[in-house]
Amino acid sequence: MPLRIIILKAIGARISRVHGTTERILQIANQLADQGIKVTLSGAIDRDLKLHNPANLKLIAAPDSNLKLDGVLMWLSKLLVEGRRAEVVQIESSSFNEFSNSIPIFIRSLALFLLLRPFGVKFVIVLHDKSFQKDPRKSIRGKLNLFLQKVILTIFDASITPGLSLKEWFEELHGKPVKKMVVIPNGAPNLTFDRTFDNLSLREKYKLDSDAFLALFFGSMDFPPNYESALALYNISNLISQKFEKETGKSLAFIIAGKQSEILPESKCYIPLGFVDDLAELLSLPDVILLPHLPSYSGPHVKTIYAFLSKKPVIATDDAVKDMTGVFPREHFLPFDLNNPATLLACLKELCFERNLGELLALNAYLYTQKFSWKTVSLMHIKLYKAISSRV
Repeated sequence: MPLRIIILKAIGARISRVHGTTERILQIANQLADQGIKVTLSGAIDRDLKLHNPANLKLIAAPDSNLKLDGVLMWLSKLLVEGRRAEVVQIESSSFNEFSNSIPIFIRSLALFLLLRPFGVKFVIVLHDKSFQKDPRKSIRGKLNLFLQKVILTIFDASITPGLSLKEWFEELHGKPVKKMVVIPNGAPNLTFDRTFDNLSLREKYKLDSDAFLALFFGSMDFPPNYESALALYNISNLISQKFEKETGKSLAFIIAGKQSEILPESKCYIPLGFVDDLAELLSLPDVILLPHLPSYSGPHVKTIYAFLSKKPVIATDDAVKDMTGVFPREHFLPFDLNNPATLLACLKELCFERNLGELLALNAYLYTQKFSWKTVSLMHIKLYKAISSRV
């Protein structure tokens, strides 16, 4: 009998390609199904969701709100029916923010655990990369939520996090190692970016200067670290573009893409595009990809490995490449400090003048992605599922 897995996203949390977190969930579900695993994926599901293997991947749409009691009960009843047949239930949680702002996530998780555990079901929680804005140890509510979190981490059979720094943060919060936490990184999709895109036509489509040197930053702007980084880039964009043009003779424009990027300020050299559905088209548009991440507890970032996949040179801050083992400055990307605009200007000028360097960085970064495909990452999940399912 094939292994059966339920992957559960919180009520009201959409599963789509507009966020790095939900991109990971969708890719893992698809890849598990491709490996012959019977997968049930539950969440607020976009209508245009693309499935690799519908024969092995079943969708259960979650209600948009906790307040719709009849919808919640119907959803739970479907989960219970599926859960009795599953070996593993995997609950996807953004991270501590989601715990601290929505205690019912604990309640639903514990309820499912109590109802399904007698059937031999094992439980895994995935703690994704999110921004930690407050130290929960400094408030009564935070301490309560830490206690509830500790309960989940103790009774569940395993927990997963994409990066070592996030694992270390949970260990710092709880004052000891989280023994059942496993680091499973993000992956790259099996995409071939069409190098025959007519760049001139693309630029005309998006109303961009055909002769400008374009630097792209992309990501969902309803994720605070992305939005804050985009604003920080805006604040230095005019200064850098003026100096770049003076020293190279070419105009420079920063283009920003992703959900809610259209709400960002706009100028002649800073151009928000909004959400671009065609990822291959978007990543074929710029001369370089820019990842100006401010320091955060997020990481590693899905979009960094997608940027590496594009075969375009990448300029990145330290936070943008956090937790990416084997990634090195000036081998896979050019490093800069967002608080020191001169470092970004130097990187842009270097890639403008030294095209061979850009091609070498892009090739090395692309080869790195081939070691971390979503298929490889899904096999890490399967290994974990089999290990915990074999435990008495």
